[in-house]
Amino acid sequence: MDILPAIVGPVGVSAAPPPADLEPPSGLRFTVLGPLEIHDGLRIRTPRAHKLRVLLALLLVRCNTVVSTDTLISELWGERPPRTALKALRVYVSQLRRALAALPPNDQRPSIVTRDPGYRLEIDDGTLDLVRFERLCELGRMAADEGLLERALRYYRAATGLWRGPALVDVRSSSVLEGVALSLEEARISALERRIRLQIRLGGHVEVIGDLRALAAEHPLHERVHAQLMVALYLAGRRADALATFRALRESCVNDLGVEPSHDLQLLHRSILESNAESPRHWEAWIA
Repeated sequence: MDILPAIVGPVGVSAAPPPADLEPPSGLRFTVLGPLEIHDGLRIRTPRAHKLRVLLALLLVRCNTVVSTDTLISELWGERPPRTALKALRVYVSQLRRALAALPPNDQRPSIVTRDPGYRLEIDDGTLDLVRFERLCELGRMAADEGLLERALRYYRAATGLWRGPALVDVRSSSVLEGVALSLEEARISALERRIRLQIRLGGHVEVIGDLRALAAEHPLHERVHAQLMVALYLAGRRADALATFRALRESCVNDLGVEPSHDLQLLHRSILESNAESPRHWEAWIA
């Protein structure tokens, strides 16, 4: 039974987005969506010392705002910092300033300024991949709200394409950075879900199956990811695989959490089991 008409909504006609929105910045850039890196446009210039990288990461994720010395000391040395911690922090800040000053001169070169009660990294936030990711997601959301689905898909593809691995993967010794990394992972999954929903609505259900399988393997208890995989598989004519996906999720929920999958997911499973497309709300709840 063809259920595409039941789930594919009207697609707005959209012109290509302005190139400045989608083109990656040239020249200097800072990346935290993966290993921490400073790239000057030609080569990587990231400090090698671990504490310097942690300090840089702490200032980057709160760029253009003041981070207190107390916070920096706590994140660099934990609950029992040495008596020389403040002096050592000033040395690290000085070293990081020299590293930033050695970058090729241009209007985007950042600086660390001293502001009570700590330090502020002043940068053009367009050079930070985290900020670019958030902007692209917001542009995608706005385009989707306007019904411009193809444009929205371009923005979400650009946003998810910025990721090079787990965020801040090499500097998670700090509790603040660990928390930021976990929050960013949720944002990554959300952006991927939105991109995939758009692809399914635009008829690209086959091409998203690989991405969804990888996401489901990373997050075996994530219902929306599994539901989207079930929908994509069923639309691709793979009903048995869609049902197997539900069984795998249910087993994980029961064994790991002691609960059954949600009522909505069970309705989706029942619709697929009965090959019933007469209740499109079961589908739309997962791809709207």
